[in-house]
Amino acid sequence: MAAQPKEYFDIETAAKKDSYRIDRDSLAPEVLASKFQRFNGVEKIFYTALVIAAMTLVIGLLYIQTKSKEVQTETIRLQTQNTQLTTQNEEYTQQITDLGAGQTLSDIAAKDNLSQNFSNVLKATK
Repeated sequence: MAAQPKEYFDIETAAKKDSYRIDRDSLAPEVLASKFQRFNGVEKIFYTALVIAAMTLVIGLLYIQTKSKEVQTETIRLQTQNTQLTTQNEEYTQQITDLGAGQTLSDIAAKDNLSQNFSNVLKATK
């Protein structure tokens, strides 16, 4: 069979002559349906199973991506909370250090007319 002009391979002719030479812009659902009807039972089951497996994979991937985003968001929230608590802990430690410094205690004692006696300070030994 000699090469035919492009007009020969339209949807009507392809459906009638069982031709697979269909222009990709003219792929219609009725052509696909007629091709699917010509498959035998095993081929129909195979292609149906293939479509179901592909859909299952797509749904599974979307679910995994959604859960991954949720875990990522929760991780960021916990890291932020941890950073805030660490900063607050450091501030409290600094305040305790400032309050317990010798000069601060001396200033408070001098304000209340108290004096320090360094002779009664004991040093820890082993």
